[in-house]
Amino acid sequence: MSSQTMTADAYFDGESRTNFRGWVIFAGITSLVLGIAAVIYANTATTVSVVLFGALLLIAGATQLVHSFQVRTWSGFFLYLLDGIIRTTVGALLMVYPTAGAQSLTLVLSFYFIVGGLFRAIASGQLRFPSWGWSVAAGVVSVALGIVLAMQWRTAGMWFIGFAVGIDLILYGWALLMFAAAIKKLSNAFA
Repeated sequence: MSSQTMTADAYFDGESRTNFRGWVIFAGITSLVLGIAAVIYANTATTVSVVLFGALLLIAGATQLVHSFQVRTWSGFFLYLLDGIIRTTVGALLMVYPTAGAQSLTLVLSFYFIVGGLFRAIASGQLRFPSWGWSVAAGVVSVALGIVLAMQWRTAGMWFIGFAVGIDLILYGWALLMFAAAIKKLSNAFA
């Protein structure tokens, strides 16, 4: 028994490797489908993204408001309460006025794509997991999308968020499918 076989068997047995690969394929296909839908319906995807982000902020803010009254004897109570009020207010405003929030969110999202893409590319290059090149490429494209978005955030507010999220989902789905293919090749090599 070679050391490579022992290493592969240490992580998976035959059935769990197949189940893991199946879930990776499912996640990849789901990501691809959602990404294609987001690109086709970019305006709708932008509005949905802003409203969902607003809902998350609203829920987090409301939770923080309730919690702040439970810890009202704490010395930081007023600051904690103020933070909860701001989160709740911003979340509600994003939900009520998603198009106005789209421009602001566009700038924030551009930095997310830049930082997330850099992290994905650097981490994939360092870890060199199977099919790591696809993940590096997806990271580089995310950085490029983030830079384009940062440069045109005022004019691109309503359509680019949905488009960029769609492209990112497509690339991530493709990277997952290539990872699943690499798992299959590894499984056949060690069998």
